[in-house]
Amino acid sequence: MAALLIGGIIISFLPHGLAWSWLLLIPGIVLTVGYFLFGTLSSASQRMQIGDYEGAEEQLKWTWKPNWMLKMNRGVYHFLLGTIKMQRRQLDAAEVHMQDSLEAGMPSGDYTAQVYLALSNIAASKNKIQPAKNYLKEAKACDITEPQLKDAIKQYEKQFKMIPRGGQRFQDPRQMRRSKRPR
Repeated sequence: MAALLIGGIIISFLPHGLAWSWLLLIPGIVLTVGYFLFGTLSSASQRMQIGDYEGAEEQLKWTWKPNWMLKMNRGVYHFLLGTIKMQRRQLDAAEVHMQDSLEAGMPSGDYTAQVYLALSNIAASKNKIQPAKNYLKEAKACDITEPQLKDAIKQYEKQFKMIPRGGQRFQDPRQMRRSKRPR
């Protein structure tokens, strides 16, 4: 991208070079505009698919101005960052990025449902059961086409049905005191 722009500028100073410099300048300008509109989302998502979260975060850092990206791409950008933060158990930062992704908008109902499921998971991890259930309802209301996502929502519903009415966490049986019985 930079080589095309620099090469076009250099050629434009040669005799009759201005006419030929456009062959390098136009692709360079198109690639530069594409970079600002789309960012480094595709390379970051490819790295996330193979489990390289550090590499994905490095790719996302190469996005110079996320606010200049297209609105839906900005939503995916924050979703990817939120997913990375969730993997690192930085739940507060993950929640902020997931909320930002909802504000920016997501490209499809499947993406939106994934964001709501992530927010539900974050709220449940913080023992905020009612907000977690509300996020799950929002996820169910999305237009979902992926069968795996529908199954994930069903699994979350099963988990929430197992939570006691008071919204208390389950106690680990190993941590419960044993009552001493008289012999």
